[in-house]
Amino acid sequence: MTSELITFLSLAVISVASALGMLFSRNAVYSALYLIANFITVSIFYLILGGAFIAMSQVAVYAGAIMVLFLFVIMLLGAEKLGQSKTLAWQRPLAIV
Repeated sequence: MTSELITFLSLAVISVASALGMLFSRNAVYSALYLIANFITVSIFYLILGGAFIAMSQVAVYAGAIMVLFLFVIMLLGAEKLGQSKTLAWQRPLAIV
């Protein structure tokens, strides 16, 4: 195995793991942080392919500006506390109907 293949496979595993972590995380802040990790691994893929400008744009625009905006909205709305609400015994069957 060449070093390029090892690098590609390790980045692919990190990218897929961070995407799955983003999807299955119950906390919105953790999901946003997993998305930042995914954006950074995608930018490293761009660097490997020779696109230095698009890699730096990916980090600056998406992992920097857009994710700061997402985290600001999450903190502003208090979305990190939404999954912690207690349900009453009669609410779940009523929601199914």
